[in-house]
Amino acid sequence: TKTLDPRISYSRIGPASYLNEFGKIVTVGENVPRFDHDPTTLEPKGLLIEESRQNMFAATADMGSESGRWRVGGNRGRRGVNVEGPDGKMTALQNIYLGTSGDLNIYYETTTGATEMSTNNSTAYTFSVFAKMKPGNSYINSIRLRAHSPNRSATFNINDGTLGITNEGSSSIISRSIIEYPNGWYRCIMTFTSGTDGNHGFQIYLSNAENASLNSSSANGEAMYFWGAQLEIGSFATSFIPTQPRDGRNRGSQTTRGADILDIDGKDFTDFYNQSEGTILSSHTLLPNVPNAENVYVYQIQDASTNNVIRVVDKNSSYSNVATGLVLNGGSSQFHFNNTTDSYTKDKVLVALSVKQDDFAGCHNGGDLSLDNSGTLPTNMNSLGIGRYPPSGGYELNGHIQRFIYYPKQLSDSQLKTLTS
Repeated sequence: TKTLDPRISYSRIGPASYLNEFGKIVTVGENVPRFDHDPTTLEPKGLLIEESRQNMFAATADMGSESGRWRVGGNRGRRGVNVEGPDGKMTALQNIYLGTSGDLNIYYETTTGATEMSTNNSTAYTFSVFAKMKPGNSYINSIRLRAHSPNRSATFNINDGTLGITNEGSSSIISRSIIEYPNGWYRCIMTFTSGTDGNHGFQIYLSNAENASLNSSSANGEAMYFWGAQLEIGSFATSFIPTQPRDGRNRGSQTTRGADILDIDGKDFTDFYNQSEGTILSSHTLLPNVPNAENVYVYQIQDASTNNVIRVVDKNSSYSNVATGLVLNGGSSQFHFNNTTDSYTKDKVLVALSVKQDDFAGCHNGGDLSLDNSGTLPTNMNSLGIGRYPPSGGYELNGHIQRFIYYPKQLSDSQLKTLTS
């Protein structure tokens, strides 16, 4: 329904983006929830919940702006008029090839005019950009993302949406992906480990398949379009974080998107929660390349001390990196449901927990039931956190919640299988 129950308190600091039902990337202000959509089918993906990240590139919401930070490298190309970006506005940079021999790129210039920026040593960074091939291109068909000095680079084939080769620094590149978006756009993503000298420069090359050095006078006028470049600390890509171009004395700045925070507490919680028994059904998906040891929380019901909890987590390194349900009383485990088969082979991970004194059950994606007829159910719960670890924050889902359903009674075992199938 793309709405939140009014009892849920939602907050987020800073602007953020999502893909709407019309296939456009839209930006919303702080405290506005994001109901995301699949970039291929445009079907709803659910409520997007992400950890806090910063886009270290300034002025990328209007990447084609003359007051932006991306420059054409050398005289083998030129900046063309802006074209329509994934946001449906004329904000994408057009880099036109002039048909002369040699490489051609655009490069990031910092707000101080430098061509390198400070980076943390030996740290995972994710570099991404949306790219589109100019209609009619026959020669320029790929791009290459490059972090230089020390060099890490990889090719992405925009003509068919496939990954090319790793050009430089393969041992330092953690992962690569290319994701198709509407209207011919692809998001190209490269995650790499930074060097040890505290600096990197960032370039995006036009290429012909795997060739960085171009040489075709007949391709004069061919072009690539670019939008939404992003550099973030982390081992996977998150949604685009818009940064604005300079205006007057403002040279454009980095922007931080805060974590998505969803809670129910106080009377809103006690009005619906049954301390004696209940059933909780959740459905979620994770973003691509979320590491196994992230310990991402789907939800946690708890008391003030956090020694008494009912929770579902995913990719928890302590529990074989699968979707796990857990009931704690006084800090001790009373029921532990740990799926070990197909946590990551399903598009959606559905988990149902049924809880009652000396009567616990769990089911995952319609699989075998996990049953336990002993254990103490905590009965002083006072709050619910969705998509994060509620006491102190962190361990955000980094994915989508499709459903969170609470029944104030214990459902039958057969109903658990049906609900999660």
